[in-house]
Amino acid sequence: MKHTISSAVVASGMAVALLAGCGGSSDGSASGSAGEGSADGAISTITEGTLTVGLSPDFPPMEYMDGDDLVGFDIDVLNEIAGRMGYDVKIEEQKFDQVLNSVRTDRVDIAISGLSDTVERQETVDFVDYFKSWGQFYTTTELAGDFTEMTDLCGTSVAVSTKTDYYPALEQMTKDVCESAGLDPIELVGADSGAAARLQLDQGRAQLAVQGNPNLAYFATTDPGKYEVVLDNFAESPFGILVKKGNSEMADALLAQLQAMYDDGTTAELLAKYGLDESLMEPVINGVTA
Repeated sequence: MKHTISSAVVASGMAVALLAGCGGSSDGSASGSAGEGSADGAISTITEGTLTVGLSPDFPPMEYMDGDDLVGFDIDVLNEIAGRMGYDVKIEEQKFDQVLNSVRTDRVDIAISGLSDTVERQETVDFVDYFKSWGQFYTTTELAGDFTEMTDLCGTSVAVSTKTDYYPALEQMTKDVCESAGLDPIELVGADSGAAARLQLDQGRAQLAVQGNPNLAYFATTDPGKYEVVLDNFAESPFGILVKKGNSEMADALLAQLQAMYDDGTTAELLAKYGLDESLMEPVINGVTA
């Protein structure tokens, strides 16, 4: 049976979704706190038989709204995992900068929202890494020829969301690439989202912008020929499904399903659907170590 997820807005203002699972029982699950699993090693969830998932649906093609429908690669992955585990899914829509904390505080069982695995984040959550990701510089086709070497960044304006890992990575890059060579620093044009950073580029307030490779694969289909990727990739770090620190039962269960999907070609098939073939990776728990 094909699993789908749709979204509806509830009175609290948070969007919740449901429709996944193929009528499976909740074998191995127990209601209660999602924090550390149950005493017998079974998976513990907030609601029995249901995975409550936090995400921010503004990151195409990973998770985004298509009219009233919540769609994207991550949504397909959730559907597949839920079907294989015999779980329903409840989506809690949240602001991006609230997603990680919602896992820490047991508001959700897991979260999936284009969050990069980092050593710092591993102090309070565990990651089940499933998607190879990296940052990319892009600009308009008219300006693309001006950027052929990384030092061409020096003295230029680059728009980037301050809520992403790319912002601190660029702060370090301006020191390593520009200031160390006696060149002008990169002028960082901070924005509150990737879309806002792109607007800065579109309106001529920045010469370049930075977003992750999934975004740019999506733009290539929605705005073909408008933007061009330039220079080298940077800030490579896998995306992971977030699980509360120490909840090894949940992390191991997700890893087992993702490994099966990797082995039988399901993950590769889903990535190809969104033009994300190069992001295929074998899943691992807390794969980033430095």
